[in-house]
Amino acid sequence: MANVSSSLKDYTFFAVVVGGGWHQKHTCSYGLQEEEDMEIERQLKLINKPPLKTIQTEYGDVIDCIDIHKQLAFDHPLLKNHKIQMRPSFPLKGVTNEASSIANQIKVGLNSKGCPTGTVPIRRTRKEDLIRFKTFASIPPTAREVPGSHVATLKTLSRTPERALHGAKAYISAYNPSVAADQFSSAQMWIENGPFDQTNSIQAGWIADSYHKTGCWDILCPGFVQISKEVSLGEALTNTSIYDGDQYEMMVQIYQDQVSGNWWFVFTERYIHVGYWPKSIFTELAMGATDVSWGGRTSGRPEVPSAQMGSGHFPDGNLRHSSFFRQIEYVNTSYVLQGPDPDDTRVYVDKPDCYNLDDEGDQKGIMGRTFIFGGPGGNCWS
Repeated sequence: MANVSSSLKDYTFFAVVVGGGWHQKHTCSYGLQEEEDMEIERQLKLINKPPLKTIQTEYGDVIDCIDIHKQLAFDHPLLKNHKIQMRPSFPLKGVTNEASSIANQIKVGLNSKGCPTGTVPIRRTRKEDLIRFKTFASIPPTAREVPGSHVATLKTLSRTPERALHGAKAYISAYNPSVAADQFSSAQMWIENGPFDQTNSIQAGWIADSYHKTGCWDILCPGFVQISKEVSLGEALTNTSIYDGDQYEMMVQIYQDQVSGNWWFVFTERYIHVGYWPKSIFTELAMGATDVSWGGRTSGRPEVPSAQMGSGHFPDGNLRHSSFFRQIEYVNTSYVLQGPDPDDTRVYVDKPDCYNLDDEGDQKGIMGRTFIFGGPGGNCWS
């Protein structure tokens, strides 16, 4: 779908994706059994808190303005007495504003006057969101051999706890890849720690799925504390890139607060601190990350052709043809942003006949460490 319109009015299904805190094993499952409908309705009543104000977006989403102290995060048993951190303890070192002339910056945020003081914007969860969450969360974030799930990533070499990392950042170009029913395609970062069956994982980026709605994990993964009055998780992206045409990108950053240990989510080149995951909800990530990855992922039923990744085209060296990551950085042991050393990363592509990733190395200037990735998907099960 490289030449489709980039307007969400024509149903371009993208979202900010944030997830965290995998603590258990998962098995793959798709769809929803009819007898589970009542349970879904019960969950919706618990998730959607009574709003003080409601905002209808032009894309059909409902944004509820919820008392900041009564948001869903505080249903988490470990956050009953949590004191909200309204801002980071210290500015993150090494941050630079590297907006590029090769791509337009994606704009997000409420167009109206926004939510009243003391409230935060929360996208209202629908039944289809819970169905999607069940499908997506059934796949472990570190999975490399799950049938129907494929990745093309640049990954740091695993570190010892003494050399733990404390965050990551990238500018990610956004596309509208073609996906079928029960499929998704994403471009994202992974920040992880822990053994496979106990992995804690925080993830952020964009996603396209077949439900024709925005959002994904969003607040459905427990414990995210919303701070921003301007940006809500799961917002629709207003524009996406077109093959050999206009390009759009988004800045995503996650970093651990050096004092509190909370993990902040920062979005767009304006460095909007949307909120954070408290240190207390994590086991493995409480002291930092041993693995950081950037790249694309697709998933769906293993017996059908796989979805497109990125632009749906293999990388050919042209940034207007394939999705890209630029200014790839991680937060080092001293809590300073830096570009990864080439000897400290490796490329992993599980199905090179369907997808690929070309590491362009450090391109200096506004590009920094860059890679191009994607592919048409198709028959990837052999």
